[in-house]
Amino acid sequence: MSEQRELPLTFPELSAEAPLIPVRMINEYVYCPRLAYLEWVQAEFAHSADTIDGKIKHKRVDERSGELPEQPEEGERVHARSVALSSTRLGITAKLDLVEGEGSYVTPVDYKRGARPHVAAGAYDPERVQLCAQGLLLREHGFECDSGVIYFAASRERVRVPFDDALIEMTLAAITGLRGIAFAGHIPPPLEDSPKCPRCSLVGICLPDEVRFLTRSSVEPRPLFPALQDALPLYVQSPRAFRTTPIKELRESCFPRHECLGLIEAASSHLISTKG
Repeated sequence: MSEQRELPLTFPELSAEAPLIPVRMINEYVYCPRLAYLEWVQAEFAHSADTIDGKIKHKRVDERSGELPEQPEEGERVHARSVALSSTRLGITAKLDLVEGEGSYVTPVDYKRGARPHVAAGAYDPERVQLCAQGLLLREHGFECDSGVIYFAASRERVRVPFDDALIEMTLAAITGLRGIAFAGHIPPPLEDSPKCPRCSLVGICLPDEVRFLTRSSVEPRPLFPALQDALPLYVQSPRAFRTTPIKELRESCFPRHECLGLIEAASSHLISTKG
């Protein structure tokens, strides 16, 4: 069999009216495509305890301070909060929590309310992709950026995320995928029995269980019947009763072995066995 050649990803050509994708929606798309569609395309949103807590903890970084220099000078310190950047070529827009660095070399810092997950990559893919998209925006604006930092407020830890080729490819694929489902106008199906659903703030709008029930196959499920236990128990009460494992011979009975559901021994030690 000949090896299939992998085709390069291309961005759908954007019209002047095409909206830019918020980078946060790329995070949602990697987490759950249906969630991203509901929030970005259908403008559905509902608060939960988690989203409200995150909004409160995010207040400080939402306060704009410092400026991102248009023409950075060598050695110039960069420390800017709530930086808005967009790219029509990439088709994305974002408000970066914090950009820090020196001269033209900068690092985006993204704040998250939770604790650092103990995974090999240091963070989950949705957060890594969101941060990488911010790095791509900084590159589009003439800065050098090869990594970013996620700050986890609950555990007060900073995790460095390198922008390697694999992560950049994943990020570009997510941008293309989200724009593709938005242009198609077809909402993705809900996740299958995912632990993400119960804590999702949009679970009452998404209705994953109800949607799966209504769209399931019309073929009736095959009924399951428990196996019939037609065999009967065998009681052996001789003083020196014993058995081998597995039972190959019943010394004091000619009771057919295949009809014996369980062997109950009642020897002098009064041990009871329910194994056949």
